[in-house]
Order: sequence, then structure tokens, then C-alpha cells
Amino acid sequence: MGRVIFVTVRRPSRKAWRVGLVLTVAVLLIAGSSLFVGGYLPTIGKLQPIRTADTQENRLALTFDISWGEVMPDLVLDALKTAGVRATFFISGPWASKHQSVVKRIVADGHEVESHGYRHINLSNYSADIIKDEISKAHQIIKDITGRDATFIRPPNGDFNDTVIQVAGDLGYSVVIWGTDSIDWKNPGVDYIIRRVLTKAQKGDIILMHASDTCRQTHLTLPTIISGLKERGFELVTLSELLSSER
Repeated sequence: MGRVIFVTVRRPSRKAWRVGLVLTVAVLLIAGSSLFVGGYLPTIGKLQPIRTADTQENRLALTFDISWGEVMPDLVLDALKTAGVRATFFISGPWASKHQSVVKRIVADGHEVESHGYRHINLSNYSADIIKDEISKAHQIIKDITGRDATFIRPPNGDFNDTVIQVAGDLGYSVVIWGTDSIDWKNPGVDYIIRRVLTKAQKGDIILMHASDTCRQTHLTLPTIISGLKERGFELVTLSELLSSER
């Protein structure tokens, strides 16, 4: 009879197992990142909104959302006028209807007016037909007041999915969210908002701020934010101007 040979197989140590797991995850992440092309995520067909501009110029855009408010819009406009800076305002349809004089002031002051949709709802929860209706109603209101067609839309809450982006595109819109969120909507303190924006702002950035009454500190931050950005060599322009300088 031949000899029977017993082979002992040792289980890898816990440390070796962890190292192997980390290496595996790293390989998968590297492989996944190579799939990112243009405006799409690694998941094929996943549409993405505009977050920043790919520009070689030292430019960025201050953008303000308004869905409600009687006081803050004018305070923000006053601060921008004093600083000699033009910005972009994303306004909702119902607010625009009730505050047409403020909308006209935004335009007269040289700022850009774009769409924030109609109702302040998460559009990704709705069908294509409802999304189309929400965008179209806001579009007509803005056009009736300003005399021009808005071409950018920031969906309420920055919420989007493929359907939102596709429907907006069919209506002639580009969906825009932001690169830097000032967090002014949380009212975290004037110093915090200033520090956050000046720390995070970079070339081609689209900075999210608000001019609604619930954001009570925004206008107080603007003089320091604007002067700080200019000291860093940034030119503050409208969204259209920023995107027109893309490579």
C-alpha cells in the first residue's frame, strides 16, 4: 500500500485577510475611476448636471436661489451692488410672480435670472410629464417678466435623476447644481460661511448661496467673501460668462 500523506492547510491570519481585502477594494476603485468619461458616472448612462466650469481662467460664479422671501432678496442685491459684482439668481415661478419688481431689479442691476422650477419639490419623484409641466410653467413666468428665455435650471434641493436632466434638455435647459455649497441655508454663523467659501472656492467654481428670508446671514457674509475672493485673484462673473470660458 502507498503512504497516506496529510497536508495541513493554514488559514490566513486576520491581518493578512485585511490586507488582501484593502488591496482588492483599491484595485476595484482604480478600475472604476478609469470608466469615468465626460459627464457620465461609471454607471453607464447616468447623466450628470453641471457642477463647475472647466476653464483655465481664474473665474467663478456666485449663484443665489430664491423660492420665498420679502426682505433678504433686496439685502443681497444691495450687497452685490455695493461690491460691484454681478451674479446669477435661480428663482422659482410662484415667487417671481409675486415679486416682479424684485425680478426686474435683478435684471436692471446686471445679474442673470435663471430657473429654480415651479413648486419646491424633488423632481426626481415625479414622472416626465409632471417634470415638464413644472419647468415649463416657471419658464413662461420668467420670460413674461424678464423678456428672455432662461436656459439653466437648478432643480429644488439640487435633486435630479436621468429623467430630470433629459426632460430639461428637451426643453432647452442645462441642469446646474454647484461645486461649493456655502451652507448659508443652515445659518451656521457669518464667520463659518465666510471661512467655508474662501477655503473651498477654486477656479471654475459655482458657489451656492441663497437670497430667501430663511437664510438670515447671507448678506452679512458677502462683503468679506467678495473681497476675499478678489484678493485671491478671482474674477466674479455670471454663470453664462463662466461657462462660456470653458476649454
